[in-house]
Amino acid sequence: MLTRRIRRDSADKQVAQDGFTASVPAVAPRPWHSESAQDAPLITPASPQAASASQAAPAAKAAPAAKAAPAAKAAPARAQAAGYAAYGFVGRRVLELADNGDGTLTVVRCIDKTADDLDIQFEAGACPVSAIAPKAFEGCAALCRVTLPASLRQIGERAFSGCSRLSRVVIPGGVQRVGTLAFANCQALERVRIEPGVQALGPSCFSKCVSLARVDVPSSLTQLGGGVFFGCGRQLCLYGAKDTIIARYAALNGVRFDYESWKEDEELVFEENEDGSLVVTGLRSEGLMRLEIPAERCGRPIVAIAPKAFFACGTLLQVHVGAGVREIGESAFFGCRSLAVLTFERGLERVGESAFAGCEALTQVTLPWGTTAIGRMAFFGCARLGFVKMPATTRVSDLAFEGCASCLRVFGGVAAGRAGAP
Repeated sequence: MLTRRIRRDSADKQVAQDGFTASVPAVAPRPWHSESAQDAPLITPASPQAASASQAAPAAKAAPAAKAAPAAKAAPARAQAAGYAAYGFVGRRVLELADNGDGTLTVVRCIDKTADDLDIQFEAGACPVSAIAPKAFEGCAALCRVTLPASLRQIGERAFSGCSRLSRVVIPGGVQRVGTLAFANCQALERVRIEPGVQALGPSCFSKCVSLARVDVPSSLTQLGGGVFFGCGRQLCLYGAKDTIIARYAALNGVRFDYESWKEDEELVFEENEDGSLVVTGLRSEGLMRLEIPAERCGRPIVAIAPKAFFACGTLLQVHVGAGVREIGESAFFGCRSLAVLTFERGLERVGESAFAGCEALTQVTLPWGTTAIGRMAFFGCARLGFVKMPATTRVSDLAFEGCASCLRVFGGVAAGRAGAP
């Protein structure tokens, strides 16, 4: 991705809407989130089109009007609005992006209205996306699936309103507030999972989602706007912990509430610890290719993966371990030969003995900050594993990386190496 920036004037100002803020250059005639600003036929000074136009100006004056006409036709059909601080030139030009001035980006709007499956961070490139502007994806009728980045902090007003084919949404825990009407009138939306850390849902943010059947709500939620689930069908059921704001909301509004369905989860099998936390013990159904272990179920934190939980599960291709999972048990993923993508969120402390031994398709692993120990033979026989990164303080046990690729590079760890001898 190539991002071009313009110089910021000393008179830059802050624009706020629905708890959402952004810095706007003084040259902008309107706030960057204005609908009319999005279609303004102006070119930013930093764009290559603007530079070529300014260089061609003297020649245009000397040339006859007949010769100037082709140059005018060469001007880009879609020009940037003068309020944008950055523009993302990304493959098929899906997203329009604004530079927040702190190394992060804001998604201003979706250019390609035919996009049906979007990973926002992938489209944005290397710079983390921290915000989605108001009305950024409003009316994107083709959008069926969207992956929100972990770096996201704000979802603006009406950001996904009217996305009539959007079926499932996972809201990352870093989001401080979901804006007013953010997912209103998403008629095909069936399931929403709100990760721990989200604190507020704005007014009517899921209103008139007539197909909405399940919403997983974390205990971190402390604010609910008026009409947050107004117009949703009778099939709606809220999942969370007892004695929380969502439990009280359900009781007052006659909405079904469930805090025990983790016992019959559709994908995973759990065991309950004495303190109410959960341990993943296996899969409920066979043939699962992509596994995402969340931070909690029904308000109960998921703290570990049990020994041999996914032993020799040959169908698994991708595994994402959520925040809060502190330990991966002995031989938990032993012999998962098709497992090629493995990602972790911060919170992992220990990888058990032979946890990923025999995962022949695995090529790289990055362990999060806070990982203290890797057990004996943890990645034994991962024949394609060529890159491992871990904290400098991680203790690596005997034979942890024996039998991996001959070109294996290990960064971090105590006495880390190909054999991983202590």
